[in-house]
Amino acid sequence: MRKLEDLSIGHRTAITFLIVLAILLALALFGYLTGAWDQADAQQGEQLYGDAPLDAVLIRLDKRALDTAYEQRIIKLWEVWISPTTRDAAAFTNGLKIARQRYSEAAAAIARRERQLLDQTK
Repeated sequence: MRKLEDLSIGHRTAITFLIVLAILLALALFGYLTGAWDQADAQQGEQLYGDAPLDAVLIRLDKRALDTAYEQRIIKLWEVWISPTTRDAAAFTNGLKIARQRYSEAAAAIARRERQLLDQTK
């Protein structure tokens, strides 16, 4: 086995990169297997609502408002895309990806609150 001092800078960089990648993958696997990702999603939903009270009417309005906000965002994205000055699809694609991601996050938070409300009424 060669000494570390005998390796070129390229080899040292590659080894360092592989070690860091292995550590990150190990941490991701640990988070996935322990359910830490689900806890992070739940915490994000709690941050979204804070200490707002559970209310069936408000949950229904939140769902409708989320759908409306998403639709309005998508309309804006399409308006920009079809404008004659737009040539690059990257902004449209990125905006669409972000809008869908945020919609999914908010919908999941609303669904969690809805489940909490149902659990309270049982």
